[in-house]
Amino acid sequence: MQLNDKIKEAVNTIKEISQGGTHILVMFSGGKDSLTVAMLCYEAGVKFENMYMESGLDLPSSVEKAEYYSNQLGIKLHKSHPVRDYQGDFAFQLRKFGYFPTIEHNWCMNRLKVRPCRAYCRKIWGMEEIYKLTGVRKSESTRRMTIYKANTKFQPDAEHPHATLGHIILDWTDSDVSAFLSQRNMLNSNDLYDKVGVSGCFWCPYYQDSIISRVERAYPQIHAELVRLEAELGKPALQGHRWLKTLIDDIHAQLPMKLGI
Repeated sequence: MQLNDKIKEAVNTIKEISQGGTHILVMFSGGKDSLTVAMLCYEAGVKFENMYMESGLDLPSSVEKAEYYSNQLGIKLHKSHPVRDYQGDFAFQLRKFGYFPTIEHNWCMNRLKVRPCRAYCRKIWGMEEIYKLTGVRKSESTRRMTIYKANTKFQPDAEHPHATLGHIILDWTDSDVSAFLSQRNMLNSNDLYDKVGVSGCFWCPYYQDSIISRVERAYPQIHAELVRLEAELGKPALQGHRWLKTLIDDIHAQLPMKLGI
């Protein structure tokens, strides 16, 4: 399917789900994928709002980027927070679980983002129906290709009764997203991608060492609290039972002058 056809399909789908008066929320990080979804909603001419799920592990300027692009579109930005809207921050949940999040047991997503967002939404809209539109794309990884192989663009939100998840650009490629944003002079939408290769959280159990290294080089000492929590728990933070402290020490040893140590 050509990009123009994908755009028309997405816009028509958005228009259809808006006809019932259901609230539409774009799960908005300010990154290229969520910005594409917000732009599609904007071009569909429907009423929608953006939602940024703060985790407490947000990269510097992540929230500001989400605020900036929401303001550019004239769209209200909601922000959920794990301390204000749920039980507590990363350190609180880490002590509660007793281990760092892993790929197999990624508790940080639910406890820092999904459930605080659910609590926030209930305070604003109660038990009213909500469509949460995401920027999830199958082509982003083999893992997502497997998860979404059934090509289901809409599914009930298992963590949020009365909410439906909509993956509007599920079949879009990276080149589709880049072309779409380029046509609208929004291609360089988030310089965090160029700087560290990711946006949103500065640490995640899915990050490879290369990403952690780029983040630490760009923001020296940003992992200091996680290293301290490793020592407190006596358990490593990285996949493969490896210590984050060892990796960070190696990064600093390689570039002592650049990191100002």
